[in-house]
Amino acid sequence: MRKRRLSLFLNHKLQQSKLSTLMVTCFIAFNLLLVSVIVWLAYQSFSAVTFTEISKARLALLNESTRRGFDFITGVTGTAYSLASNRELSNLLETKGTGRLTQIHQRREVSKILDHTVVVSEGITSIELYTDAFNGVTVTMADRIYSVDKIAGASWFAALEHADAAWVPLRENESGQSLIGYAQRIFDSRGGTVAYVLIRLSRADIVRRFADMPMVLDGQVLLVDTAGNVVMQMGDDNLEVNPSEGSSSIHGASEIFPSINVSTNAAAAVESEPVVDRAWIQEHVEHGEDGFEVVSGKPGGAQLVLYSRPAMLQWRLVQTIPVHTLLSPVRQAGWQVLGIAVLGLLFSAVLAYLFVWRIVRPLRQLIKRMRQLEKGDFNTRVQLSFTEEYAHLAYGFNHMASQLTELMEQVKEESRAKREAQTGLLEAQIKPHFLYNTLDMIHWRALDYEAKDISRMIVQLSKLLRIGLSGGRLFIRVRDELEHARCYVSIQSERLPFSIDYQEQIDPRVRGCYIPKIILQPFIENAVMHGQPKEGQLRIQVDMRESESNVPPSKIIICLKDNGQGLPEGWKLEETTGIGIRNVHQRIQLYCGTGYGVDICAGELGGVEVTVTLPRIETEEQLNLWLGGENE
Repeated sequence: MRKRRLSLFLNHKLQQSKLSTLMVTCFIAFNLLLVSVIVWLAYQSFSAVTFTEISKARLALLNESTRRGFDFITGVTGTAYSLASNRELSNLLETKGTGRLTQIHQRREVSKILDHTVVVSEGITSIELYTDAFNGVTVTMADRIYSVDKIAGASWFAALEHADAAWVPLRENESGQSLIGYAQRIFDSRGGTVAYVLIRLSRADIVRRFADMPMVLDGQVLLVDTAGNVVMQMGDDNLEVNPSEGSSSIHGASEIFPSINVSTNAAAAVESEPVVDRAWIQEHVEHGEDGFEVVSGKPGGAQLVLYSRPAMLQWRLVQTIPVHTLLSPVRQAGWQVLGIAVLGLLFSAVLAYLFVWRIVRPLRQLIKRMRQLEKGDFNTRVQLSFTEEYAHLAYGFNHMASQLTELMEQVKEESRAKREAQTGLLEAQIKPHFLYNTLDMIHWRALDYEAKDISRMIVQLSKLLRIGLSGGRLFIRVRDELEHARCYVSIQSERLPFSIDYQEQIDPRVRGCYIPKIILQPFIENAVMHGQPKEGQLRIQVDMRESESNVPPSKIIICLKDNGQGLPEGWKLEETTGIGIRNVHQRIQLYCGTGYGVDICAGELGGVEVTVTLPRIETEEQLNLWLGGENE
């Protein structure tokens, strides 16, 4: 039921819509869908290709940074090895059997060697020596020589017992810097361990190794040893060593590292935790190859993880970059492409509108001409269009309009011929009747009076006949019709035994208008012949005025009153046998239409009241429109 209502609603809306609106809407919707699909597919393909290429470029940069960044390891290990193989240093550490002053001197010499090595070695924060050779010597000046007991409790010291050297994590020193160090054993001439050299490196120093390649520090960079342990974490505005349990030595030995974190609060430490854990790192780096992979389901969205080929000591860099950051330029390019697509869509919409307007314009022209045809303009025509279909429609419409024009002309001709025949028949009936009566009056008047009266009557009769014939025209002006009525009254006044009081009240605005001829005389004749006034004087009043109604077309109202005997009881215009009244009524309706005619009723003070309704015709052009050219 709901589907049916929806279907009816859509059909109703479509029926109310214009063809141009539907065509433009469908075109825009189709283009919008097509552009959206193309842009989406292009963006996906471009993003995939670009992401792969960017990842490869980043991986190559990470490999180069690993190679160049870990060059310092050679210098650190070389420095440690030079100290361990320094015979002078080994001899100075031989304090057995020497006196206290000699040991003090030896300690100072060892301290100088350490200070000199720090000065000449780049990127080394400090060099410390741990030995029990000078435990019995008290010094007044601070140096970098400590007792072995100071490092014996460190977690990495046990691993150092099984290796000659090892990279070790160190806690903060007095300067507040978190360091990483390289420990080397020094042997005496008998092969025993006489001391431990600890070279401290600042993590800031290590990070500066990569400063010449800023993109390497994007996101999060992990320094990973051979066992997959995170030795140090760079990036995200934080430097830290994550908890781990082992570190590798140059011989592959490892141990568990303690956690050293320089964040000021726990929240910062949580936010800077590595994206990948030790298990993931071990799984992907165990074959010694480089690569990259997208890791999802992490805080901050999907992450691109890149791991380099191992450098010296089999250490490597692992970098994690948010995918949304990596694809930011691609998204900007995508928005630019989308903007261009939208502009193209708008431009195509404008072109579509112009094209549809060009297509629909002939239809609108045809509809306009059809409305003109409905209003009666049968001369309207449609111009032929540039397309075959519209040309057929235009030809059919023009042919139909031509046929209608011919039919209308044929109907007019037939109607004019019919009216002329009927009018001729009616005039043939009324003219002899009037002439017979007039000639009879002249005959009797000639017997009773002298020739002057007869002459006057003949003049009136000539005017009467001249106006009545009117050169064959069907309409005459109001002033001529009034003159015709006066002539008739004058002639009748000469023969009747009672006087006639004839009065006119005419609106000056209608005197020049056209009305059918001989419409007053039949009613005046009826008043004269049948009125028989009781007062001895027949009063006839003729009023002409313009209708007061504002509804077009304008009308002329003629009111004729007398004081005669009035109408017989039950008299009706449709049933009268008189020729004159019926003739006037039929001629008015033939010429002017059924909305006009004669209305006869008894007067309020006696007598008869005749009302004639006619159209107001002021010019010959208006008269020709009413008669279809019959009164030319």
